[in-house]
Amino acid sequence: MDITSVTVGLPVTDIEASCLWYGAVFERAEPDLEPADGVVEYEIGGIWVQLLEEPDAEEHPARVRFGVDDVTAQHARIAALGIDVGPVACVDGAVAWFDARDPDGNVLSLYSLVDESGTGGGRADDTGRAV
Repeated sequence: MDITSVTVGLPVTDIEASCLWYGAVFERAEPDLEPADGVVEYEIGGIWVQLLEEPDAEEHPARVRFGVDDVTAQHARIAALGIDVGPVACVDGAVAWFDARDPDGNVLSLYSLVDESGTGGGRADDTGRAV
């Protein structure tokens, strides 16, 4: 199998409110695509995040994680937008992350690989461990 792209679908109850929320978080004025009524897509870091308007979205939250260079800086930036973010958590020598919930309860998680000193900017080796 040759995977050519990845799309993560997130159910939302209000497409306009969700576009404002995700637009602020992703620093985008508009979605990249609007392929149908009630559907918008953002291309982020080589994957597509697709928001799908569904009345019962809050009953079926999804979780999507994005790697960033500096999780602490992103935590501060997103908190400054007035978005409720969880604390930055860390697994020593591996990864630091935090979660935020969109208006429908979907979890957006941002993470950075960390080096043995506990600082960001680490990279993964062939096994996926931070180096």
